[in-house]
Amino acid sequence: MLLVSAAVLAPAARGAEQAARPEQIIGDEAQQSAWVQALRLAQTGSFDQAARQVDGILAGGVASDRVERVDKWLHAIADLQAKRQDQAEQDYRTYVEWVRQDIEGHKKDHRRGWWRLAVLDCARAYNSAADRDAVLKEPWFMEVAADAAKAAEQYEEANKWLEAARIYGPLSDMMRLNKDYRRALERCQAHLRIEMLYSADSDWEATVKNIFPSMATDALRKIEENYLTEPSFREAAVAGLEQMLRLVRTEKVQKVFPALADKDKTEEFCDRIEVRLQQVKRGGSMDAEGLTDLFERVLAINKELDLLPQTVVIHEFVHGALQPLDPFSDMLWPSDILEFNKHTQGKFCGVGIQIRKQNNEPILVVSPLDDTTPAYKKGIQPGDLITEIEGKSTEKININEAVRQITGPPGTSVTVTIKRPGVDQPFQVKLERQEITILTIKGYDRKENGQWDYLIDPEQKIGYVRMTNFTEGTIDELQQTLKTLCQEQGMRGLIFDLRGNPGGPLKAAVDVSDLFLAGNQKIVSTKDRQGQEWSKSSTDQEKFGDFPMIILVDDSTASASEIVSGALQVHRRARILGERTFGKGSVQQVLPLNKSNMAYLKLTTAHYSLPNGRCLHREEDSTTWGVDPDIQVRLVPKEFVRTNELRLKKDILKGKDQTKLTEDELDAVTHYRGKKSSEDEEAEDEAKKEATTKPADSDPDDVDESKLT
Repeated sequence: MLLVSAAVLAPAARGAEQAARPEQIIGDEAQQSAWVQALRLAQTGSFDQAARQVDGILAGGVASDRVERVDKWLHAIADLQAKRQDQAEQDYRTYVEWVRQDIEGHKKDHRRGWWRLAVLDCARAYNSAADRDAVLKEPWFMEVAADAAKAAEQYEEANKWLEAARIYGPLSDMMRLNKDYRRALERCQAHLRIEMLYSADSDWEATVKNIFPSMATDALRKIEENYLTEPSFREAAVAGLEQMLRLVRTEKVQKVFPALADKDKTEEFCDRIEVRLQQVKRGGSMDAEGLTDLFERVLAINKELDLLPQTVVIHEFVHGALQPLDPFSDMLWPSDILEFNKHTQGKFCGVGIQIRKQNNEPILVVSPLDDTTPAYKKGIQPGDLITEIEGKSTEKININEAVRQITGPPGTSVTVTIKRPGVDQPFQVKLERQEITILTIKGYDRKENGQWDYLIDPEQKIGYVRMTNFTEGTIDELQQTLKTLCQEQGMRGLIFDLRGNPGGPLKAAVDVSDLFLAGNQKIVSTKDRQGQEWSKSSTDQEKFGDFPMIILVDDSTASASEIVSGALQVHRRARILGERTFGKGSVQQVLPLNKSNMAYLKLTTAHYSLPNGRCLHREEDSTTWGVDPDIQVRLVPKEFVRTNELRLKKDILKGKDQTKLTEDELDAVTHYRGKKSSEDEEAEDEAKKEATTKPADSDPDDVDESKLT
């Protein structure tokens, strides 16, 4: 209701910036002025004040269907906002009570799992509070933060990295300026990455296949020449050496590589690496050549001791060395290229399903991608479990390995074994792979035939378009959708949903912005380390500029999405509604390595700025970043989870042989959860004995990654 009303109000509100433009109502000059003022208030999200202003106009004897209609919308929005605020306050009190129950629970049995629950309940309270900063000063919060951090340290000492990360993660999110929690989380994530990548059940050989030393040395040269700022190769050397020590000292890795069982060899390797680490720390600055020499020396030590596959050493040393740069600079090794191209080009070869995977469980089919895919044509349905691929169990593989096994060259086939709810016996399905196009434009709801409906309000002709990400094909999809809405359905206003959109190629962001802006308006500019500037402005091509727009954003709206929303906001082409965006204002170039086109370096080379010159990038200690909404609407945990759940349900495409998807079938997909640790289960079972049962409504660890195959 809020979104529709905001969009419907937009045509009038848009004119408030140019006071002569609002439609003349029947009334005197003072009433017309009050009308303009009401629309301006609505523009800023002051719906309650706007409603009172319009009430006064109507009380003054103005007879206008339009004014009465707007008055109803404003009151509906104001009432909704009041109800949301009341519910958030009620939720906050409930969550605080849960925190107190968690504290008492720990006093009874002293299990560390209570602190995991307490931190989650603190996060629920924090995200439901009107004043988040005040929550951080509450005695109950400070008690939980201090004791939970101690529990996390104990988990670390026991090498229980996941349990520790589950505490440090929420603490870091809430206490953003506390670098200790952030560093601790990064430390745990570094260990977890190694354990997951080099586990007994992982396909690590495929990950490091076709990696050569020259790829790494070429990457170091390109970093020296092209990185956004002058790189510190001394810091890179320290991080690379520390990564090698972390790798060989990880117990689970020692089970994968037999040579690590030789304690004498392993200790000698660590001693020799440690010597060089201390030398680097005591030494002065270092250039790319110096780091290359060090890297080659590490390879020589490993070869001499015959400890690890060379490809593993290259992979891990470079991974460590890149960490001091920035979160978005990374290597694209040969095994990464297909997945990277999938999300930039919007195409891949596979069977056309979205899947999820939890540890030690079968693969869950979330949905066929569209009705042209091999999986759809062969009757694969949402909620199906893929228990085997080519006769081999899927329980022990991770999601990346699942993608590798299901995808492949066009014309080849893969046989999967399906376990379907309501069907007694598993059955096999042979699927022939083909080129799949990833569609990035979605509507408000699905029609009976599975196609998207883009009119959220047919009466007022309000369109709704959601863009999931930016690919090379996005612009054509969007252009065709807008043509249909404008030319065939008479759209009068558009809600453009960029929530959760992680971005994509810079060119795609420029092309999308260009659709909505008049010619010769600056869209974006960049500046590299040498001060070289580049900018892009809108063209005179076909435009969609004759309707008002509301753009929806949240704190996951990033990169290309921020370019679009920021440019359209600066040029007053659209109103932004939601939360402040992510703040990824850096540009990455994909640089080929070793002239082989087998591996690439994705390197941050510049920051981009909006047309008003403001850089959106969020640095570690930034207090401002991203695109600020014109109308702030912050979702509390229950609303966030419910919104994502509804969105996922609408994304799910029923199978070829299904007449409809029942709520139970949809819930089986949207509520798919992994297994919890025994300590969490014990503590939660105890908590559920209390007066109020806790739902898993905002636990970030319950939201697993999905991928396309």
